[in-house]
Amino acid sequence: MRSTLVLVTVLATASALFGQTFRGTVLGTVTDQSGAVISGAKVSVKNANTGLERATQTSADGSYSVPELPIGTYTVTVSQTGFQTSVTTAIAVEVAQERRVDIALKPGQVSERVEVSSETLPMVETTSNTLGGVLTQETVKDLAINGRDYTKLIFLTPGVTGSPDQITDSPGSFGEFSMNGARGRSNNYLLDGTDMNDGYRNDPAINQAGVFGTPSAILPIDAISDMNVLSNFMPEYGRNGGAIVNIVTKSGTNALHGGFFEYFRNDALDARNYFDPTSAPKALFHNNQFGGSLGGPIIKDRTFFYVDYEGQRENVGVVSLACVPTPAQIQQATTSVLNAGGAVSPVGSAILGFFPHNPGNYIPGTTSTDAGCFNASGNFAPDYTAIAPSFNNLSSFIAKIDHSFNTNNNISGRYFFGDSTQQFPLALNASGGQLPGFDTVTPTRVQLVSISYVTVISPTKVNEVRYGWNRFAEGFFPQDQSFNPSSIGFCNVPTTFGTCNSEGLPIVLLVPNATGGAGFFSQIGATSGDPRQRVDTNNQLIENFSWKMNKHDFKFGADYHRTSIEQSFDKYSRGRIRFDNLESLLEMAPQSDSDFGLFNYSGYTRRHTSQNGIGFYAQDAFRITQRLTLNYGLRWDYYAPVKEKNNLFSDFIPTSATTGSLVRVGPGGLSNVYQPDYRNFSPRVAAAWDVLGTGKTVVRAGYGLFFDAFSQDMLLGHLPYPTFYAPGPAYNNIGPGSVMMANSNPNAFTTNPDQTNGGEPVYTPNTPIYGTPGCTVECDTFSFDQHIKTPYIENYNLNIQQQFGRNVALQVGYVGSQGHRLFRFFDINQPSQAAINAADCPFGLATCATTGAIDDFGVPRPYASPAGGINTAAGSTYIFQENSTGISNYNSLQASLRINNYHGFMSIVNYVWSRSLDNSSDGEDFVVNAAQPQDSNNPQREYGPSNFNVPNRFVWVAGYALPKVSGDWSRLKNGWGVDSTTTLQSGQPFTLNYNFEDDYSGGGDGFDRPDVVGPIVYNKSNPANYLQLSSFAMPCTVNVTQATLSGFAGDCVPGTRHYGDLGRNSLVGPTYKQWDLAIYKNTPITERLSLQLRADFFNILNHPNFANPVLPAFIADPASNIQTCGTSFCGFHVNGNREVGNGGYQIAATGDVGVGNPFLGGGAPRGIQVAAKFTF
Repeated sequence: MRSTLVLVTVLATASALFGQTFRGTVLGTVTDQSGAVISGAKVSVKNANTGLERATQTSADGSYSVPELPIGTYTVTVSQTGFQTSVTTAIAVEVAQERRVDIALKPGQVSERVEVSSETLPMVETTSNTLGGVLTQETVKDLAINGRDYTKLIFLTPGVTGSPDQITDSPGSFGEFSMNGARGRSNNYLLDGTDMNDGYRNDPAINQAGVFGTPSAILPIDAISDMNVLSNFMPEYGRNGGAIVNIVTKSGTNALHGGFFEYFRNDALDARNYFDPTSAPKALFHNNQFGGSLGGPIIKDRTFFYVDYEGQRENVGVVSLACVPTPAQIQQATTSVLNAGGAVSPVGSAILGFFPHNPGNYIPGTTSTDAGCFNASGNFAPDYTAIAPSFNNLSSFIAKIDHSFNTNNNISGRYFFGDSTQQFPLALNASGGQLPGFDTVTPTRVQLVSISYVTVISPTKVNEVRYGWNRFAEGFFPQDQSFNPSSIGFCNVPTTFGTCNSEGLPIVLLVPNATGGAGFFSQIGATSGDPRQRVDTNNQLIENFSWKMNKHDFKFGADYHRTSIEQSFDKYSRGRIRFDNLESLLEMAPQSDSDFGLFNYSGYTRRHTSQNGIGFYAQDAFRITQRLTLNYGLRWDYYAPVKEKNNLFSDFIPTSATTGSLVRVGPGGLSNVYQPDYRNFSPRVAAAWDVLGTGKTVVRAGYGLFFDAFSQDMLLGHLPYPTFYAPGPAYNNIGPGSVMMANSNPNAFTTNPDQTNGGEPVYTPNTPIYGTPGCTVECDTFSFDQHIKTPYIENYNLNIQQQFGRNVALQVGYVGSQGHRLFRFFDINQPSQAAINAADCPFGLATCATTGAIDDFGVPRPYASPAGGINTAAGSTYIFQENSTGISNYNSLQASLRINNYHGFMSIVNYVWSRSLDNSSDGEDFVVNAAQPQDSNNPQREYGPSNFNVPNRFVWVAGYALPKVSGDWSRLKNGWGVDSTTTLQSGQPFTLNYNFEDDYSGGGDGFDRPDVVGPIVYNKSNPANYLQLSSFAMPCTVNVTQATLSGFAGDCVPGTRHYGDLGRNSLVGPTYKQWDLAIYKNTPITERLSLQLRADFFNILNHPNFANPVLPAFIADPASNIQTCGTSFCGFHVNGNREVGNGGYQIAATGDVGVGNPFLGGGAPRGIQVAAKFTF
């Protein structure tokens, strides 16, 4: 409330306010033939399509500026007594661009008109230093765009990188990308000048992924007028320091116009995925995208409308390789149970019935046993090809109204609505099942509203008030939630199972130990993370003011925004049951699971969070001379701490080196989950110099400081391991909202020990981190550094632009950035290396567990649990703390060559040579090594290539419309064209990690790295053996005298454990090469109606583009390798594949599957799409 009152006061008293623009500006200088400036000349700027006209006059220095012009084509008319009237036509005004139109008047009568072609205007930017590029509808309308996804157009901009293969909030999925070394969360998405961001992750609300990388709502490509991807921008833009994705939708005109279309694609036209077995049926794929648009006048020259609809119906048969028991094996297990005098439970038989048994889907050459599935060599190999039918049904609608009350008052309003239902398997990673029937279903609804009112106060003063609202609502639900387990008698099993869930099966595992792993039978039942849902709502209020005063173009302003989120996350709410083998499942004799218990329970998980933000800024474009412009300004932003409506946040507060408290945020506790930061001042300065005064050669330079807004998932959504049990300060183990799970006996489940009988939390000074005795692994904690600061980025550049002739422009320059105070997190409860070595003991926990020790190998952690609490449990004693100690550094050479309409040919060529380094690439560990260091006591070792480091990236976009010919068959021969997009880029970095099922370093956090013991060798032509693993070894001395080596951490000689010396992101993944092609023919049907028939070819050469590994499971080989390699391990289990001797690291997915968007994602095999479009 206080922030709102402050804003109202500011808006009421400020004489000038300005926010980020989504319009354009026409400016220039009027001179006579000798070059002398002409003051007082009348300047008229008129929209050729709507009749909107703005008038001004030149100032004492002969300059003029007409800001806040809607995107479109304009005519500039200049007149002055004693001179002929100059008329310049076909001037394209683009989003957030200044179009310079200098006029040299000739002596004569005003009634004499001189027509000037816009082709004579410069292609280079002589007045600003903003980097990026504008993509107009004319540029992109004929490109082959897979899935008609506008976010793919972003990657045509110099400096943009993103991984086509990562299921992560690092760049490359969820619409995210890196701009000039900034993180994927550092981008700001605007639609018609208002917020298009989802405040949860800072992803775009439109085209954000639903299930993994598949967009859940799409912005119709045909509705986009202009899209500008900006960086190094002036203070009028705020919120983030990466890129501004500034999109403007189409408006109606005085002419009725529109069209309708259908795009079609299916598996008959597509190539088989590189990794799909040739013996298996080809994966099902159908995609239809259809829709239409209509725009025109309601009242000529006054009121206009535009509407656009696009639908998508996608059906995908996602192929996954599963481990399934054969009917013969099930019969054998049944016989074994009966022969032993046991009884077969009908419930167990019914559960086994959920395994598919299509004879044609079994993979030849593999067999399954009670231990899993293996090939003839004894290595794990799936025995069954499971095809899960999945779909994506969505509809998107946009409507826009523009109205002119008079020349000086205009209003524009736009509404977007997107609705979808998706069903895809989460088997694409480790969080879900691989079998049909257990997909995740995701309904999503996205809505955005924008209203803008522009008032021309005088020819030199323009004011705008703008309001934006958006809402992103999404849920993740198990496909089988309508199935009641009682229908198979599941709930009638004796009380061992406790309370029965009536909405689908629990997780059912057939694995011989609690950790599971590849090689064992595929999971039946629930996905661990479902159900969950959230509703994100954003409100934004902006007032803009522009003031031209002689050589100065001033802009001042403020904006206010509020983000609120409602979320529930019922992780493991349906329970998890483990059976050692088929016999125990048939008898319904589950095992006690030390990690999760037979059933798992979650507490009250609904959260209501909110955050307010406000920003003020002022800037000036000082036209020092006609050839030199200085842009400078200052911005201040304040992002208030995130609040929880019911005071369900908590934070861990260390009180000494060994003690600490989990303290409530709210009455009686902390005032905020972190302290406010009021010092976010952002100076920015840039200059543009027209070297020769011809508008052909320009030198530009700039520097700016940019702050990053917080994304709320750092408090609500730290979900990847090792934070499964402590997803954020919103879900710590305190108060009525704590998240608890049962121990091995589900009937022993009790309420949170920090609660009284009345259900209210008890908060006392120095409440132990683990509460009272009885806490289980869920006592892990995620916290915030109370003194965390707002991250900021310094951006700087120097570049030269040169125009050749009328149609060619070249830009070459240096672009760099440095990130400071970036978010990352540590485990502040991780034991030191000295403590690990001092307390280590042979062969694991079983022989050396001591009271009070809380690490796998008897190593005390700094913040020890109270006596009787969690003392000897394996691991699970983390205290993660988000902090702002991340840094980054980016340096690049960027070059861009642009050719505009040279005899029907257009071309954009971008090349970037860069190096991006950091010590963390995200604030969360959605990709291992992104945020948490291997050794939290030595975080400086993490400095290395960023997750999004791409040393070389080349993009070429080209289009050619064949010239018209006459004569016979001219109707057939005319109208042909071709568009092409080529992308070549270096491989992106990755790191080998031991998975979290063991702890070689003794630090307890999992994901240890190996030691490098030889030259690193890649076999880039063979994904099955991409990286030779003989160069890596366990980070300890292996006890080769042990009778039976397990290949796990217990094989380490005591006192030799250490953190592996493999550097973070020191390995390089496969390169990315793709060529997309579109061939089309336009045929006029009537004078106004035309038909386009087209074929789009994606990855036309069918070059295999492989995904980087997302979560490598990297475990040393068992003792059998000792016979081959002597006293060192030289082979490894990699993703469950046993490699003896010189083992190889296996890549197992193409980029589209890696990002979770099969066929439509980047890196897919060749696909062919056909379409028909009618336009009028």
